[in-house]
Amino acid sequence: MLEFIKEKSYYLLGGTVILLVIIIIIASCSNNSGGSSYSKIEEKMKLAAKNYYDARKNKLPKEDGGVVKVNIGTLVDAELLEEIKDPKNKENTCTGYVEVTKVGEDYSYMPFLTCKGSYEPKYLTDVIKGVKTDEYGNGVYNMNGEYIYRGKDVNNYVKFDNKLWRIIKIDKDGDIKIVSAEPTEDSYPFDTAYNSESEDNSGITTDFLKTDIRKTLNDYYKSLSKEAKAMIVKKQLCVGSYLLSDEFSYEKECSKLTDYEYIGLLNPTDYQNASLATECKILENRECSNYNYLANKNFRSWLLNTYEKKNYKVLNISSGSISISTASNEKRLNFALYVNNKAITLVGNGTLETPYEIKM
Repeated sequence: MLEFIKEKSYYLLGGTVILLVIIIIIASCSNNSGGSSYSKIEEKMKLAAKNYYDARKNKLPKEDGGVVKVNIGTLVDAELLEEIKDPKNKENTCTGYVEVTKVGEDYSYMPFLTCKGSYEPKYLTDVIKGVKTDEYGNGVYNMNGEYIYRGKDVNNYVKFDNKLWRIIKIDKDGDIKIVSAEPTEDSYPFDTAYNSESEDNSGITTDFLKTDIRKTLNDYYKSLSKEAKAMIVKKQLCVGSYLLSDEFSYEKECSKLTDYEYIGLLNPTDYQNASLATECKILENRECSNYNYLANKNFRSWLLNTYEKKNYKVLNISSGSISISTASNEKRLNFALYVNNKAITLVGNGTLETPYEIKM
């Protein structure tokens, strides 16, 4: 009898273990279902908004980059969406809206859902503003109303449109300037137009609108997804001229502005501000490469600004410092653009291994 009980106890123990494993799996799935539930709600919001505007095409924005939004309440009243209850708390009614942006001949739909206490937008601007400096000074600094990443080791990696970028700053408008984390594989000239003043008779930098680099930048912009384009903010680019002996200056580099553009490159002051070196005051100072995350092999690119003495020379970052080069020469590019202040981060902590991820 004892042997029989002992034999059966093994089966009983095994069955108990299996039952516990099943319970743990079910509990885990239950805990993880919240995120997918909210995602499903957001997809329903997008579909409802599309149906709403399909019947009201006259309400859609007419100009590229134009934005309209429709609230959840309006979609419910139009019987396109049911009242949204919080999946984690059925007594709580969720609020929100869908923002619609015109992108070329198409439209992008971005849902903003708030279920108070359970699921709320986490804006990247708020995350950046909350970053502290470490014991070495690496981190975010408030400089003249802009929040700027400075130092050699900063956690400012962000994933945008499935590509890796680095956050430069939040500008005075509240928009986020980012730069591609690695240069292009191919190299491109800044300009190759005929110029009798240059050594090889090519390269004119006096009119940014007509340069080869502008076309290259616009071609890259066209390759981005519709959802990414909807989040990019047009800005006037600073294309003023410098001497290498000049001090870094917003006023100098922005003494000449382009029309509003979707995409550009870095400016010299971006490079200066990234450095913690107090000696970094003049463009040709090698000290600017100290304590500077932009002073590495991944940033070898044309800058937007030209050389003051010769209209066929352009500034660039090379070997950890700023130098000049003939416009017809070919260089790799680190693209720079501005993401709007409504960008939401889903996951990440800004490290290379776990970058912030902008919701698309």
